[in-house]
Amino acid sequence: MASTEQNVPSQNSSIGFIPPQMDPEASTSTRALRENPLLLLIKDAAILISVLPYLPLLFFPLRTTDQSAELSTSKASIASYAIPVALFTAELAGLVLAIPAFFVLPGGYFVALSALFCFSMVLLALPTQGPRIVHSVVSADTAEGAASQDDERWVFVNGIATGHSGLQSNVDRISLTFGRPVIGIHNRSYGLISDLLECLIQRTLSFNSEDVRVTYEYVKAYLSEPAVKKVVLVAHSQGGIIISMVLDHLFSELPSSIISKLEIYTFGSAAAHFHNPIRSDPDLQQLPSTANFSTLPHCIRYIEHYCNEYDMVPRWGVLYSIKHLLNNRYAGKVFVHLGASGHLLIQHYLDTLFPLSSVDFRSNKGSGQRTSNKFLKSKVKVGENVWFQGGETTPHVNGALRGMSAFRDPRMAEETEGKTVKELSRLWMYLGGASPHD
Repeated sequence: MASTEQNVPSQNSSIGFIPPQMDPEASTSTRALRENPLLLLIKDAAILISVLPYLPLLFFPLRTTDQSAELSTSKASIASYAIPVALFTAELAGLVLAIPAFFVLPGGYFVALSALFCFSMVLLALPTQGPRIVHSVVSADTAEGAASQDDERWVFVNGIATGHSGLQSNVDRISLTFGRPVIGIHNRSYGLISDLLECLIQRTLSFNSEDVRVTYEYVKAYLSEPAVKKVVLVAHSQGGIIISMVLDHLFSELPSSIISKLEIYTFGSAAAHFHNPIRSDPDLQQLPSTANFSTLPHCIRYIEHYCNEYDMVPRWGVLYSIKHLLNNRYAGKVFVHLGASGHLLIQHYLDTLFPLSSVDFRSNKGSGQRTSNKFLKSKVKVGENVWFQGGETTPHVNGALRGMSAFRDPRMAEETEGKTVKELSRLWMYLGGASPHD
C-alpha cells in the first residue's frame, strides 16, 4: 500500500510505461454492444467493489504547500469540499440504513422515503451547481502566449465530486500550466457515491447524460470551425468516461480528416475503453498483420493517459481495462506513477507531474525552454516478459502493470525501456505556452 508521503518523483523514481495498443480489429463498438448489458453491469459493479479498499487513498497524501490545491488549508478549498463531504456522509448513512429499512418498512413507505432522500441530496448539492460552462482566468504570465494560440481550443471535463468552484480552480491551473485559455464543462456532482453509480451506468449502458451531450456539442462545434486547427481535450477521472463516449459519437459522424484535429490527455481516467480507428485509406484493401498494424495512421494522432498506481479510479478504469479486458480497445500511451496514490487533479497529478516551479513562462513564445522537472527526467519501466503475442496475461513485479494486453507492440516495449518520460510524452511540450514542433 502506498505511503502518505508526498508523491513527488525522485530523479530515479520508476514511471511505468504502457505502449500504444496495436488495435488489430480497429473496433469502435462499446462493450454494451458486444455483451449482455445486465451481466456487464453486474461484472463492472464487482470490479468496482474489488478496488474499494483503495478508496481512502483517493485523498492521500493529505499534505500540500500549494494553496490552490484541493486539500490546502485555504478558506476557498475548505469551503469547496464542505458540501461534498456532507453529501458523502449522508449517502453512506442512507445506504447503511436502506438495508434494514427494506425488510422492515412496507413497500410504499420504503419507496417514498427513498424518493425523499434522493430529493434531499439534490437540494443539498444545489450550492455546488454553477454554470455548465466556465472559462479560465488567464494570468499575466500566460496572456501573451494565450493570444498567439487563437487557432487552438482547449476543453476540460472534470471528474467525480467536483463542484463549480473546484472546476474553476482546475481550469485556471491547467491554463496557467500550459499557457492557454481553457473552457471547462461541468460534470456536475451529487456526491461521491452517486457519482460512482453514474460512472457504473455510463460505462456499462452507454448512458448519455447531460454532461456527455453538452461536451459532444462543444467539441463537435470546435472541430467544425475551419479556423480551428487543433482541439485539445483534457479529462480527469469520470471526465475520461465522458470523453470516451463523445469520441464514439464523433467517429460515426465526422470524417477522419476533421477528427484528426483532436489531441487527448487524461489523468486518473475511469473510462473502460478509448477507441481510435484507423484513418480511411483507399489503398488499404485488407487489414495487415498485427506485427505492422501499429504503424498505420489512426484518426487521433496523440492520446496520453497519466495515472497513479494506487489511485482507485484508474485501477477500475484505464489500468484494469488494459490488464484484463484483452478484447477491449484502449488507445493511447499510458504513464503510471508507480508507488503513488491520490486522485485529486491539482494536488496529486499536476503538482506532482507538472509543478508550476518547473514551468518556464518565457517559453510562451515557443522557445521550448524548461526548468528542471523530476517527472520528465524519470526513466520509464516497461518490464520484462510482459510484451508478447497471444491472448493471455503474464505476471509482473509491479501490481499496476501485471498482465497487460497482448495487443501492444513488443518492439516498442524494447525500444522504450530506459527512455525518459520527456522522450515519450507530448503533453509536456505545451508547458508555459510553448507548442510542439510538428
